[in-house]
Amino acid sequence: MGKLSLLFGLVLLTSCGTIKKSEDETSTSRKLREYEESFHPSDYDQPPKDFFPDGRGSTGRDSGNTSTVVTAQPLELTQGYRVQVFATTSYDDVTRMKTTVEGQFKNEWFYIVYDAPTYKLRAGNFIERYEADRFTKLLAEKGYKTSWVVPERVYKNPVPRPQQSQDQQK
Repeated sequence: MGKLSLLFGLVLLTSCGTIKKSEDETSTSRKLREYEESFHPSDYDQPPKDFFPDGRGSTGRDSGNTSTVVTAQPLELTQGYRVQVFATTSYDDVTRMKTTVEGQFKNEWFYIVYDAPTYKLRAGNFIERYEADRFTKLLAEKGYKTSWVVPERVYKNPVPRPQQSQDQQK
């Protein structure tokens, strides 16, 4: 009889612990489900860090000027086109290529897109296909004959690309 009551007590203790654990797991999974339902990745779409030249726009940091705070309009994404200039599996190669083409096309934005395992260098924020085609021809004239147009979400009316001073180029 003593062994039976000991076995019954042991089963009762382990089952109570399991019920408590399962209530904690339910609470955690409910919180996770609520978070996933409220999460919208597009809320975290951000322009490149150098998108606001000369301190224009809000970066969340104090630039030292406490008298005036200028906040640029948020960038709007829309369906458009970019021109893919280069693709490689090497990050170093794609950053070198980006530096090279930025030197040749000083007024155009270039973006590095990572689509595992490939790094892609893409150019422009073209709303219309013919604008992207025209830029593809300019690239071909400079020797980038394998460039092609790809549909992508682009920034509508981006700010002009900042020009580097002579000191920054050296």
